[in-house]
Amino acid sequence: MIYSTSVTIVIISPNMKESNWIDWEIEYSLKQIKRGDRTSGTNGVVGVVMKHNGGYSWLRPTTENSDGHTAVLTKNEYLYDIIIKNRFNQKPPEYTCDVCKNVDMLTGSYISLIKEEDFLNNPNKYIENAYEKSKNTDNYTLCRQK
Repeated sequence: MIYSTSVTIVIISPNMKESNWIDWEIEYSLKQIKRGDRTSGTNGVVGVVMKHNGGYSWLRPTTENSDGHTAVLTKNEYLYDIIIKNRFNQKPPEYTCDVCKNVDMLTGSYISLIKEEDFLNNPNKYIENAYEKSKNTDNYTLCRQK
């Protein structure tokens, strides 16, 4: 079912890594698979972070940098390696702050992590962003294997 799609939406939940399929589905989405005389394109991927216990700090706690900017951290232990390897992989990186080296949440990573409520408020924005990245894969160092 993934073969002829252009965007993959991954729900990021606290128990996601208990699945035996999600990392395989992401890997398949990122590969270019040949069937007969057709080759699938690389999908854009958006990670929708599930609200859990009233918030997102289970995965995305915030911190204040020494320069006064707020940064969103990521607890990678909840993520598959293929997601981690496709984060902060824009080439060359475009920093929103040259001091703290923060990147834009939508363009700095091939797989952006978006809060569930933000995604539900404007799904087209995030789907379109993932689709545009799939058309410009040369702007990212992609890891296509889990």
